[in-house]
Amino acid sequence: MVKRTKKIMSAVIVAMMFTTTNFTAYAASNDGWTEAPKTSAAQNGAWENWCSEWERVKNDWTQLSITPGINSSELNFAWYSRTGSKSPKVKISKSKDMKDAAEFSGTQSDAVKGYMSNKVTVKGLEEKTIYYYCYGTEGKWSEVVEIKTQSTDKFGFFLAGDPQIGSSLENEASDGTGALGQDKSARNDSFNWNNTINKALSLMPDASFLISAGDQVSIRNKKATAEEAKFYDKNEIEYAGYLSPKALKSLPVATSLGNHDAVSGNYSYHFNNPNASKLGSTAGGGDYYYTYGNTLFIMLNTNNTNIAEHKQFIEEAVSNAKDAKWRVVTLHQDIYGSGEHSNEPQITELRYSLVPILEESHIDVVLTGHDHTYARSKILKGGVKDESTFLSKKKYDKYFDKEFSTDYKELVNDEEYLNYLKSIGDKNAVVTDLNIQSGKVIDPKGILYITANSASGSKYYKNVPRQQDYVASRWQEDVPTFSTINVDDVSLSISTYRTDNLQKIDETYTIVKSIDKSNLDKLIKDAQQKNKDEYTSSTWKTFEGALTNAKAVSAQADAGEKIVTEAYTDLNTAMNSLVKKFKAKVTNKDNSALADGEKSDTDTKTTVADKGTDTKANAANNGGGTKINTSNNSTNKKPAAANSSTSAKTSSNGVSENVKTGDNSYLYIYVILALSTAGLATIKIRKKKHL
Repeated sequence: MVKRTKKIMSAVIVAMMFTTTNFTAYAASNDGWTEAPKTSAAQNGAWENWCSEWERVKNDWTQLSITPGINSSELNFAWYSRTGSKSPKVKISKSKDMKDAAEFSGTQSDAVKGYMSNKVTVKGLEEKTIYYYCYGTEGKWSEVVEIKTQSTDKFGFFLAGDPQIGSSLENEASDGTGALGQDKSARNDSFNWNNTINKALSLMPDASFLISAGDQVSIRNKKATAEEAKFYDKNEIEYAGYLSPKALKSLPVATSLGNHDAVSGNYSYHFNNPNASKLGSTAGGGDYYYTYGNTLFIMLNTNNTNIAEHKQFIEEAVSNAKDAKWRVVTLHQDIYGSGEHSNEPQITELRYSLVPILEESHIDVVLTGHDHTYARSKILKGGVKDESTFLSKKKYDKYFDKEFSTDYKELVNDEEYLNYLKSIGDKNAVVTDLNIQSGKVIDPKGILYITANSASGSKYYKNVPRQQDYVASRWQEDVPTFSTINVDDVSLSISTYRTDNLQKIDETYTIVKSIDKSNLDKLIKDAQQKNKDEYTSSTWKTFEGALTNAKAVSAQADAGEKIVTEAYTDLNTAMNSLVKKFKAKVTNKDNSALADGEKSDTDTKTTVADKGTDTKANAANNGGGTKINTSNNSTNKKPAAANSSTSAKTSSNGVSENVKTGDNSYLYIYVILALSTAGLATIKIRKKKHL
C-alpha cells in the first residue's frame, strides 16, 4: 500500500543517513514545512547570525530545562553534566548579586554515554516575585538568570504542538543543496521554534508556562531494546535545538510524551516532571500532574495504551486536587482532531477507551497534538464505538492510501469506508443543548478538545477531505501557530495565532462557569487598575468600551445571568487582548539584524509612539507566569498577503464557518517596525506523511 510503502522507504532513508558519513539528498513529496531562511524573521542577517550560533548550540547537550513544580510554589530544573560531576545544585535569590541565596540540592542518574542527568526542585517560591537563579555541579555555577513568578488568581499559558525538531530532514532546501539532513533540519526547525516562542511572548509576556503537546524531537529507534533505549542519543542534537531558546531559561515547559519521544530514555533525563508516575510508562517516562492556581493539569503518556493505568492515574490526580475548579488533560494523540492521523483505527480506539474516563472525571478541556494541524471540537459527550462499522487497520489503510496517493483529488466512495467515517464522526456525541453566545459557551456538560498545529513548521499535515461532525473549526495554511489560554475562577478562554502576522486563525473560544455580579465587580476592580499609558490606543479603546459596558451592567439592579455573563466575558477578553507598548531593538553594532530574542549592545531603539502608529493585534496579555528580559525583533514580519483580512464567522451552534484566515472580531494588525523585502514566509514543499 502507498502509505505503508512510504513508511518503509522513510525508515530505509533514515537508516542510510545514520550509516553514512554525510546525509544524502532525497526528494520531498506531500507534507508541508516552513523553510526558515525564507521567513521574514530570518531577514536582515538574523538567519546568518543563527547559523553561526548553531555551531555552538548543536554540540551543547547540557542545556537547562525548567518544568512547573507540583504547584506554583515550586519549579523543577534538569540538565546534563559530564560523567563524574557531582553535587547538582540550584541557587535562587531575590537579589541579582545572589545575596542571601537559598541553595537546593538535587539528584543524579546516568544519562546517555558521557553524561549525567541532574534534577533539582526549588521550593518556597512566592507569586508575583522576581528571582535570580544559577545552577551547576561541584560549585561551578552558570550565569545568573532572571525569572519572574506571577499571580495564580488569574493566569495565562501557551499551548504549542509538535515542535518535532529535525522532522524536516528529508525536505530539499530551495537553494538546490538537496535534502537537509539532520544537522541542517534541526538548525532550521530550531530557528522557527525560537521565533514561535518569542512571538507568543510578545502577545503574553507574563505567561505562567508553556504546554508542549508532545514530539519535542523527531529521530528515534522504535525497535530499540529496553537497554538500548536507555542510551539512545541520535536525537540529542534535536534536544539541543529544542532547548536552545533563551526564553526557555525563564519560561517553564510542561511537555507531553509524543510518539517520537516515548521510545527513548533521554526524554526522562532532560525533563524533571512533577508527581511523575510509573503508570503509563514507556522508555521515556509515565504520566504526571501538577496544579497551578485553581487548575489541575494532567499529562498522559498515551503511547502506553494500558487504559487501566491511565484511569488509575487520573483518579489519583483528581483525588489529590479536589479543590481544582478546572481540570485540563494533555495527551499527544489527537483523539478528536481532523488531520491525517485522526481517522486511524488506533487513534479512534484510544478515543473510545479514554473518553468515558475523562467524562467520569469531569475534565473540562483536552489538549492534543500529533496531527500537525489545528482543530477545535464542538462540546462533546458520550462518544461510543460502533462495532458494526469499525474497520481494521489493514482495511482502513487500503482505503486511505488510495486517497492519499492522489493527494485527495480522488476520493473513495466505497460504502464500507464511508460508513466507518460516518460512525467515527460522532455526531451523536455533539452536545446540542448549549447556551452559546458568540464564542462563549456557558457551563457546558461535556468536553472541549483542541488539536495544536505544528509550532515549528518542521512538518505539516493536511486536514482530511471530509470534515468530521465533531469538528467546530479547523485550519491549515502551513504556518506555525501557538495558542494562548487564559484562566480565572469562572472562565477559560483559548485564542490561537499564526506566527507570520499574529492574526487569530479561529475565534477566541471561552468556557464560562456560573457567574454572578460579584464576579463581574471583581473583574471591573481589576480592570480599573490598568494604566492607559502602558497600552496601544487601539486595544485600549476596545478595552475601555468593554469596561464601560461592564460598569453599566453592574449598575443594573435587575441584570440577569445572561447579560452579566456576556459583560464579564467581553471585558475579560478585552483585558486579555491589551497590547503593551514596547521597545524593540533593531540592529546590532555591525548593523546586522538580530534574531528574535537576541540582545543588542546598542541603544538603537524604536518605540510604537515614535513610529506614530498603534500596535494592533489579536493579543492576549494577562495572567501569570515567567518573563524573560529579551528584546523581540519579530515585528520585522510582513503580514501575509493572502487571506489576511477574512474573519471567521460563527453560526448559532458555535461552529466556525470560515476559519482559514482568522477572527476579526478583535482583529488588529501587529505593528510593522521594519518592512522586510522578503515575501510570504512559508515554503510549501510537500513530503510524505509518516508516523
